[in-house]
Amino acid sequence: MTPRRSFGTSLLRLFRSTPPPAPADLELQRRKILRMIADAPDVTFFRHRGNIGDDLIHAGTRQLLANISYREIGTWDMQDAHGHTALITGSGGWCVPFHHQLPQALPLIETRFKKVIILPSTFDLAEPVVFNALQRTKALVFARERESYEQIRHVCNADIGHDSAFFFDFRPYRRAGAGHLVAFRTDGESARADVPAGNNDISLTCFGLDHWLWTIAHHATVATDRAHVMIAATLMGKPVEYHRTNYHKVTAIADHSLSGFSTLRAAEPWQP
Repeated sequence: MTPRRSFGTSLLRLFRSTPPPAPADLELQRRKILRMIADAPDVTFFRHRGNIGDDLIHAGTRQLLANISYREIGTWDMQDAHGHTALITGSGGWCVPFHHQLPQALPLIETRFKKVIILPSTFDLAEPVVFNALQRTKALVFARERESYEQIRHVCNADIGHDSAFFFDFRPYRRAGAGHLVAFRTDGESARADVPAGNNDISLTCFGLDHWLWTIAHHATVATDRAHVMIAATLMGKPVEYHRTNYHKVTAIADHSLSGFSTLRAAEPWQP
């Protein structure tokens, strides 16, 4: 006799098999980027060093590029890198305080590749190194939210899209979970004087992307000031309370890419 599946089990399987909602124009962005590189004789994807949130961007980019031939290298290992089309990872690495890799790598990449595209990123032109790099570049530069786009659109060849993390398939991680995850930054981007008791800055404490994703998945609700914890938890279907950092990234991504999600809300100052 075949055991009967419980209603809860069937509902969970339906939940996990249903594609998570995404920004309405994400598919248009996918087609646009793939059209730009469709005829390239070779494509190189440049990733950079970062935290596990950056690993999620890289994983989403790999899923975006899954059906094309490309090679992937780090910005720290470019000795023999050259070719036709370069895709530079999306990032917050064009902002204070994390602008020490990509603005320096961009001019070198441009000398070695005919076509350069910077995938959707956040930009802060108050940082002179960033302003100077964008003012000189001939690359197509995608912002991942409106505030960055408004900063760069008169400085370089600019466009706007959504963070490449939205191309990641979160379905295997969608589940109800239990308990409340408090995941605030503990680095130089934090706007907080201190962090709440029980805080777990999972983008620094987890030992890899899968561990990070399952940590979010196993909780029922989330409070965070990390953009990619916010994105991942929201696309897993969890109620998320997001807090600002010391510049516009988190709030601008929420406004641009997640405004249609009823489970996401901006926080008042933290109340323990």
